[in-house]
Amino acid sequence: MIYLTGGWDGTGGSLPTTDEHAAQPFDGGSPVDEQVEAWKALIAANFAGDAACASCHAEEMKAHKRSGHSHTLAMMHDSQWAEELLELATYEDPRRDQRFRFQTRDNQFTVQDVANPGTPAMPVTWLLGSGVHAQTPIWVDESSQRGVEMRWSYLAPSDAIGVTPDHERFDDYQQGTIECYGRPLDNASVRACLACHTTMSPPPNLPIRQDLYIANVGCERCHGPRKKHVVMAEQGLAEQAKPLVTLDNPAAAMKVCVQCHRDADSVSPTATPEELVRFQPYGLKKSRCFIESSGKMGCSSCHDAHDAVSTDRRLYIERCQQCHQPKSSNDCPQMPTGDCIQCHMPAVEWTAGIEFHDHWIRSPE
Repeated sequence: MIYLTGGWDGTGGSLPTTDEHAAQPFDGGSPVDEQVEAWKALIAANFAGDAACASCHAEEMKAHKRSGHSHTLAMMHDSQWAEELLELATYEDPRRDQRFRFQTRDNQFTVQDVANPGTPAMPVTWLLGSGVHAQTPIWVDESSQRGVEMRWSYLAPSDAIGVTPDHERFDDYQQGTIECYGRPLDNASVRACLACHTTMSPPPNLPIRQDLYIANVGCERCHGPRKKHVVMAEQGLAEQAKPLVTLDNPAAAMKVCVQCHRDADSVSPTATPEELVRFQPYGLKKSRCFIESSGKMGCSSCHDAHDAVSTDRRLYIERCQQCHQPKSSNDCPQMPTGDCIQCHMPAVEWTAGIEFHDHWIRSPE
């Protein structure tokens, strides 16, 4: 465990790099610099950016801006929540004997453990999440390529700061170590967090740096790089630039969703039902409706991937009734005109009042 005895300028307080997921420090130098420039050139040559899609796909772009996907990642010091925390000034941890102070220094948002004044203030790099359910800040050390998931998060149900989900198991910590600020993240964990909140992220041989990511889950995260398509469209030849990713059926679209929303191949085998509720494809693939659909059912059967998740319960009931028609053999024997969702796919609390529908469509117990 690393002890916090210095600042965060590379001379102290850096993270150890001794485990299997550790990355070699990126200290600059010609090989890395050349790879960074090659990556930037690759992005510039192949990715058009969301704004380039708007001129032809205006309705989809309007829908996307309403969705959580459009704002899944921000630099902490640029975020609206950072301004609110600076006004709050401090936060008392309800489960630890700790009080955190929020400040800015040199255009950098920082947090400090007031209860332990000898502990150096820690910069906060990124803010992850759309805020629909929560937003969690992390710090990334560019030298060691590791980081910390902060102990505190924005929780939408209470519209306030609170303990980061799942951090209840980290109530006990060793003072004077990096644990005082939250959960240590190895290199692989940092990259995994950022990968699911970005359109494109750099490969492991490149450093974790803001300028190497395309922030937020944009058009090209699902449709693939479309720079050539945009160039051809400007000449009236859009159809000549075929997409690299084809989303012409529910199964194909679901493969894209699974990358972050997860299924049985990517969830932890020890995950609890409360944890699994976050991973909708995992639940859907267990459902008899999905299994017997012969590949015709997927996430896009009920959801518009471009838009915010609809809260119109009637819309989802109509989807169910496309197969489960009243007075048919597929009709619900209990409440044929009732609320299908309430009985067959109820909301389950994950933590801190945050609820999800687990998408496992089944008969109620």
